[in-house]
Amino acid sequence: MNRGRPRTFDPDLVLENAMQLFWSRGYEATSLQDLLQATGLSKSSLYESFGNKQNLFEAAFTRYFDSRAELMLASLAEAESPMIFIRDCLLSVLDDARQSQPRGCMLVNVANEFSTGEPAVQALVETATRRMRQVFEQAFAQAQVRGELSRQRSPADLALYMHCAMSGLRTQTKSALSRKDLLTVIEQIMASWS
Repeated sequence: MNRGRPRTFDPDLVLENAMQLFWSRGYEATSLQDLLQATGLSKSSLYESFGNKQNLFEAAFTRYFDSRAELMLASLAEAESPMIFIRDCLLSVLDDARQSQPRGCMLVNVANEFSTGEPAVQALVETATRRMRQVFEQAFAQAQVRGELSRQRSPADLALYMHCAMSGLRTQTKSALSRKDLLTVIEQIMASWS
């Protein structure tokens, strides 16, 4: 029985390149030809390995939020304090704002592009959102234990607020809000924890 040729590509590199492309352009604006060029796959390899464009997109998006959650957890573990970690997360939007064409947050971009129109993607958006909020919740809980933050509000509520604030800031970087204005908002958010 002919089993076909073995894979001659690195699946991690393919997903990384696809993720970067979808993050920059979005799902609809990314053509199959764009994907073939970015990943180095042939059309047959793409279909054999991923099934179709949407399956590749879903795998690339999953890679995005898995890697971001891992990076955030590592940053929290290495941070001088949980509240410094929170401040650094907020300040990270300034890195994107320095780009000539800010990409924003892939999670926010995907949520905006798909809304609730595609159930499989909506489920991934919900999973990604939950994972990000869990990291923030952990940070706020640690901050409360260390006495850096009042125990009056639940870490889950603070994480929800933080996630919404980050989403808004990431969106505003794409609409070219000035660095000065972004810093003003970040200062207001930080002041709200007191």
